[in-house]
Amino acid sequence: MKNIRLTTLFALVFVSLASASAIAQDHTRNWDNGHVVSVTEVHIKDGMFNAYINDLNNVWRKFNDAQMKDGNVISYGMYANTSPREGEPDLYLTVTYKNWATFDLGEEYFASIREQVIGTESEMRSAGLKRGDLRVIGTERTLQEIKFRD
Repeated sequence: MKNIRLTTLFALVFVSLASASAIAQDHTRNWDNGHVVSVTEVHIKDGMFNAYINDLNNVWRKFNDAQMKDGNVISYGMYANTSPREGEPDLYLTVTYKNWATFDLGEEYFASIREQVIGTESEMRSAGLKRGDLRVIGTERTLQEIKFRD
């Protein structure tokens, strides 16, 4: 009986100390949200790497350049996976946006860029179908950058 009381007492003391250290932890927010980054994994079909990069240069690059001119896109990039294993993408496409508000610009804004870069909606659809012969889009992620406050 004395051992049970002693064990219970030690357990209560341990829990009390553990709780006190959790309460003492610093929970202040010393960080801010940064830019928003979109990452797209692309699986390029065999023998189509150059054709796909040329397609990106013709459409994707111009689309992003137009948004950069407006200040909505900060940067964009292409990263080749130099040693992809089975099932991994050949290419990663990234676009860094100023903030989440870029995604709320509305259909009119993106339609005007599309018309400048590609043409009509019908031409866009046709180009999209042809692009399907070059690649398969894998996972797409949108990430929120976290920045430490100084």
